Amino acid sequence: MKTITHNPTYIIDKSLDVGQHSWDQPHHLALGQMNMHKLFKTIEIGEETETSELKSSRKPLDINAILFDDPLIAERKISGEQLLNRRIYNDALLIMHKGELLHESYRNGMKSTDRHVIHSCTKSLCSMIVAIAIQENKISPCTQLTSYLPEFLKHKAWHGVTIQHVLDMQAGIEYSEDYTDPNAHYWQYARAAGYYPPSKGEEAIGAKAWATENLNNRIDEPGTSFVYNSCLANVLGMVLEYVYKKGLAEIFEEKLFEKVGTKSSGYFNTDPQGFPITEGQLSLRLRDFARLSALMINKGKNNKGEQVIPSSFITDLVIPDAQYKMAYQKSAKDYVFTDGQYKNQFWILSAERQQFSMLGIHGQFAWFDLKHDLMIVGMGSYPVQDGHLMMRSLDILWQGISKQLNA
Repeated sequence: MKTITHNPTYIIDKSLDVGQHSWDQPHHLALGQMNMHKLFKTIEIGEETETSELKSSRKPLDINAILFDDPLIAERKISGEQLLNRRIYNDALLIMHKGELLHESYRNGMKSTDRHVIHSCTKSLCSMIVAIAIQENKISPCTQLTSYLPEFLKHKAWHGVTIQHVLDMQAGIEYSEDYTDPNAHYWQYARAAGYYPPSKGEEAIGAKAWATENLNNRIDEPGTSFVYNSCLANVLGMVLEYVYKKGLAEIFEEKLFEKVGTKSSGYFNTDPQGFPITEGQLSLRLRDFARLSALMINKGKNNKGEQVIPSSFITDLVIPDAQYKMAYQKSAKDYVFTDGQYKNQFWILSAERQQFSMLGIHGQFAWFDLKHDLMIVGMGSYPVQDGHLMMRSLDILWQGISKQLNA
């Protein structure tokens, strides 16, 4: 592992005025998301060692030959490329079915050698390491968070909150991640972590300090309601550092990167204090994202057949649970995935169909269909962070590909 020696320039393209203040503008996203290391201090993890090759199918899938429902205009059909380009704003797509690579494509200026930030998909990778730590008896999911991080004891809101509550985002802590609300907690946190320049009177105090100082008000009993809170993934990263007595980037490298044979290094961006932002700041090449994600479709095993994460971690995700469904819909109605659940930093889109996903803003995903041994991985530059139309478009893509392959 090596730290990239240059300091962040905070500028990606001076002539276009693309920098820390403007990287996520819709017209800048395609460039900004491939250059996040220029905006943050960055730790390079997973130096090239032994590579795990992806087995290519003799019958590749032509995505443009599939007609999909148009998510925007009812009762119309569009081609695969139209769906990817004009509805999803996809930058890269990879499909694996029954252990074989069926499709790999790049668009919107991205190449196979580019690293693209995967945003909140990083949360799911972090939870995979938590699963390893639980198997190694380093962490107990039923233990209160404050047993590992006593700095949170000063806030009564954290009393009774377990590791499992944090994994499931059912901590009962007040927090808003409404990207359309400029006063939401998220924007204060994001400036403190270094996503954007601090506002007047603010200081970039870092992800750890922001969580410790600002997540301090209980609004619900732990385990009763789902409230999406990116900062909780950083809290899990703090727990991992505590139990392993190592930096989080080193833990990611040892527990995941070295186990799956990534071909290239990943860029793990940190806050100004050097803490890797595990809620959303890992940048990867598409194939390496697929190598890591494939653990979820391979029963926790790498391509050599070695067990990396416990298989029970995967099967537990797709158990239908009435309490999880009720908690998921309690605070904000999901009109696309009405039977959804959220567990262990994964979106369980349909437990009955054994379909779940890693999801990140602007169209990052790794989607899994366990029944059909299917994985679809994508990177995107959707103009806004999220929304019903984006999720409907993604679901049409996923279900359309699954239907085509399993007709």
